[in-house]
Amino acid sequence: MIAATGDVRALVYAPYSFSGRGPAESCAQIAGGMVATGLRTEVFAGRARTPLPEGVTVRAPFPAVTSRLPWRRVERPALRMLDRQFLRAVATADPRSTVAHFWPGTPGAAVEAARERGIVTVREMINSACATAGPLLDAAYARLGMPPAHAVTKDVIDGETAELRHYDYYFASNPEVERSLLALDIRPEQILPTSFGWRPERFDLDATVERPSGFQAVFVGRIGVRKGVPELLEAWASLDVDGELVLVGAVDDEIRELVDAHTRSGRVRLAGYVENPAALYAGSDVFVFPTWEEGGPQVTYEAAACGLPVVTTPMGAARLVEDGRTGVVVEPGSVAQLASAIRLLADDAEIRRTYAAAAQAAAARFTYGRVGAQRAELLRGALHARAVG
Repeated sequence: MIAATGDVRALVYAPYSFSGRGPAESCAQIAGGMVATGLRTEVFAGRARTPLPEGVTVRAPFPAVTSRLPWRRVERPALRMLDRQFLRAVATADPRSTVAHFWPGTPGAAVEAARERGIVTVREMINSACATAGPLLDAAYARLGMPPAHAVTKDVIDGETAELRHYDYYFASNPEVERSLLALDIRPEQILPTSFGWRPERFDLDATVERPSGFQAVFVGRIGVRKGVPELLEAWASLDVDGELVLVGAVDDEIRELVDAHTRSGRVRLAGYVENPAALYAGSDVFVFPTWEEGGPQVTYEAAACGLPVVTTPMGAARLVEDGRTGVVVEPGSVAQLASAIRLLADDAEIRRTYAAAAQAAAARFTYGRVGAQRAELLRGALHARAVG
């Protein structure tokens, strides 16, 4: 028997401090979208510093007073207690109407307990599998003549590859993530194609913003090797575009001297971390995001929603950017392709407007309300497959 919509229960394990940013915020917004469809959604959170969307049941081990303490001080005891809470919930859950949605960092014992109970298990893939990500990042550092300084080591790859054998299904946030799973011999029918998204309430899309006189390209994200910033700086320096490149985000130490050298040119501006980049999007002409490795970057959806054409790589395209329609897709590490794409959009205002309008229209499909609802249907489909299989 298949449960009715309101009877389906999702146990979401996310061992993070929910503070309105990062993967935890994506998890919260997705859960809110699932609840809106009638799916009973319980988020087992390491800590809830900010409220989750209305209707989402939050299971956190410590009272709200601990939100004032640094997460590193309470993380270990909080997660030990969270494990026990989750195991108790699994022990009494009805496998016919329950799915368990695991975010990276979940302990193996929690996954095994759900499987032993007969509960459908789903693994969230925030990024591509480490077995794919590691070599990509190695190539990014090798191009710069730098030793790899990323965290995706052989041990990390081996550990995740072994872990990924233990789930029934996988939420894949973009086609590149799907390919990374297929490379690990995950069966196609186990992969649930989905995305991340954006929140319309963060942006006043009708606000009037004073625009610079020249062309402005904007990058938003961690300013480092992984996001392709060295290639972006090299491409921008090769162009004689009358305008400015704005970098929004925190700078990694490994390329700080490089960034400083380019900002001294007067054609690159470092804006630092910006809580809400809406005004910067609105004042720009193109969003450039030449990342080497991603999942489904929220910045791509947000920039498109603000009416910007997007120049990015297949990893950064998510499920929104189509080459020649909503932006330009370039190969990671290709300075020549990146420069050519920026030149095209700087020189041709009509193409820029056409791509921008198509990107903004496409972004409407990726609000977190819609993303959460789509994921709820995928979870119901997984339960149905278990029931009839």
